[in-house]
Amino acid sequence: MDRQEGGPNLHAADLFRDLSEVELAALEQRMARLTVEAGRVIYSPDERSETLFLLKKGRVRLYRLSPEGKILTTAILEPFSIFGEMALIGSGMEDSFAEALEDCELYVLNRWEVRDLLLADPRLARRLLDLIGRRLTDTERRLEEFAFKSVPQRLASLLLQLAQGVAGLSEGTLALPVRYTHQQLAEMIGTYRETVTKLLNDFRQRGLIRIERGRIFILDPEALKELASL
Repeated sequence: MDRQEGGPNLHAADLFRDLSEVELAALEQRMARLTVEAGRVIYSPDERSETLFLLKKGRVRLYRLSPEGKILTTAILEPFSIFGEMALIGSGMEDSFAEALEDCELYVLNRWEVRDLLLADPRLARRLLDLIGRRLTDTERRLEEFAFKSVPQRLASLLLQLAQGVAGLSEGTLALPVRYTHQQLAEMIGTYRETVTKLLNDFRQRGLIRIERGRIFILDPEALKELASL
């Protein structure tokens, strides 16, 4: 990971949307930038982080690892999402990981800088509490999917989420922005690589997707949505 200087358009981040242009400019002066290559782990239990991250570009996966080695993806983050907040409030992160799914640009504040901001501005403290609440709700939803949805439903839901807002090669299609391996997709939905390979072949035969040079294109988003919600 390379550390650089620079500032994002912070108004796009929900945490900072109440700040004025002057306040944002001052905050930008305190932030540094990291570039992280796809596949790299941003933080892990072995590298305990006390940093608040703002994702400027790319996508990040947050996941937990059970003692048995089973992976549970708790969130897939889009640009201008905040993460790392649980470590800042003293919550246990011993089994938590953050992985760059694509090449990412990140902006960071250390724990003491965040503490000073929260003490100085109750608007930020309120927004951070809201963020933590939404993150916990999203985690509960994912746990429910693991408990109550079948593997085909989880894969259909994941493909739609990964392709959200990314146009395909023709009108009405969506595309995953980068190539994901079958192993990566399997880890995101808690199954085996062989199962994902079989399901993708089934989706392709049913005309739901097309796979071109390893990249997945969603040909029938509505049918995939129906499958995900069965």
